[in-house]
Amino acid sequence: MNRDLLEEAGWRPALAAAFAPYAKEGLQPARVALELNHIFRLWSAGGEILAEATGKLRHEAAGRHELPAVGDWVAFRPDPHGLRARIEAILPRRSAFTRKVAGSETKQQVVAANIDTVFLISSLDRDFNPRRVERYLLLTAQSGARPVIVLNKTDIAGPHVDEAAEAIREIAGGAAIHALSARTGAGLAALAPYLDPGE
Repeated sequence: MNRDLLEEAGWRPALAAAFAPYAKEGLQPARVALELNHIFRLWSAGGEILAEATGKLRHEAAGRHELPAVGDWVAFRPDPHGLRARIEAILPRRSAFTRKVAGSETKQQVVAANIDTVFLISSLDRDFNPRRVERYLLLTAQSGARPVIVLNKTDIAGPHVDEAAEAIREIAGGAAIHALSARTGAGLAALAPYLDPGE
């Protein structure tokens, strides 16, 4: 088993401890990379594989929030015939972004799980809106992830960069703020520390 692939995807000692009972049952760990119509692409120690949740997991779920989502760590059983693997359990989540299921006022769906850092990107053009950033800061805080505010388009903002940064600083609650230009590349290096393997 190639543990390096798992570690690049964010595998940590706490996950290994949570997975230990499933290992005894012959299951393997993987991270959900993509979900489409209840078919999941998993990153596993053996590479990418396709999987689906077992009937038992679907039946016992109280709602969509208890089914696998992108970012989840799962325990799966490979299919001996090379068909789709079977996801039998979801490991505890560190963070989760949720939204209401369409047409329902009470049911929640997990959009992404186990996210370490969320980049909240705001353009410094006419669309600049500190209140919108504040709403996203609240969503990030509720998820359990770390917010990083990125103010983009410094190349067109001119002298207004400092003014915009100060407006964001007042609502940021200590979140890191980085001003940059994706077009010119100025300031992009400041984001590198957030992009380490396993993050």
